[in-house]
Amino acid sequence: MLIYRFRVVSEENEEFVREIEIQPNQTFYDFHVCILESSELFPCEKAFFFLTDKKYKKNKEISLRRVKKQIKRYDPELDEMVLVTVTPKLMKDSRLNAYIEDPHQRMLYEYHGKELHIFMIELSRIIHSDMEGLYPKCTKWIGELPKKIEHPAPETIPVPEKPVIEIPSIVLPVLDELSKLDSIEEDEAAIAEIEGNLADFLQEEGKQEKAYHSPRSKKLPAYTEDEVDNTDEMETGTEPTQNYENIDNLEVRYSDYSEETEDE
Repeated sequence: MLIYRFRVVSEENEEFVREIEIQPNQTFYDFHVCILESSELFPCEKAFFFLTDKKYKKNKEISLRRVKKQIKRYDPELDEMVLVTVTPKLMKDSRLNAYIEDPHQRMLYEYHGKELHIFMIELSRIIHSDMEGLYPKCTKWIGELPKKIEHPAPETIPVPEKPVIEIPSIVLPVLDELSKLDSIEEDEAAIAEIEGNLADFLQEEGKQEKAYHSPRSKKLPAYTEDEVDNTDEMETGTEPTQNYENIDNLEVRYSDYSEETEDE
């Protein structure tokens, strides 16, 4: 029987190499499972095979799950590129011998799991084998996929708890103790005496206030006759006459002043 031998390498690590043998009538899904097991990858929801040319340019697509995609295609009637919706073939429905046209057929395999891994695949040999066994199987295992560095989650800073403010409780007196106030008797004689003394005090205070504001209580200061004469002179701005020996001298003085004024 014929066996396809594929060489699988990783874009991330040049030392990673796997050789997988598979029967032509097996499906791309069988091939997909073998790649996961030999690469120690977990099952995923999205994965794709792409048939390519010798430069690994994508052509036909085969999908793990049913998806719809929009691609650009040339429309000869419109003579331009248009968007068309396509549904790729499923892996489980696609056998390898229906797509292998070149003895050195090349393909790409994309793994879309927690991380993205891309593998380049090439058909290295087509062999005849009489050996019985389970296919597909990995016959060469070299290197490992690079491990992704997982950054630890940032530590959460604990938020300090708000201090609890204790409000002191107010102890109210017992109702029985308050009821004792009802038994207190007032001394009516003492209260009457206090009220009488207060009335006398207010009456005496009123008399003093009235006497202070009475106009008769305000006495003008007493002046002598000489002080009265001096006061008048100060108010009129005249000089006191007692400073001169007689009135005649005063007249002579003023007459001399008037003559000098006229001469000038």
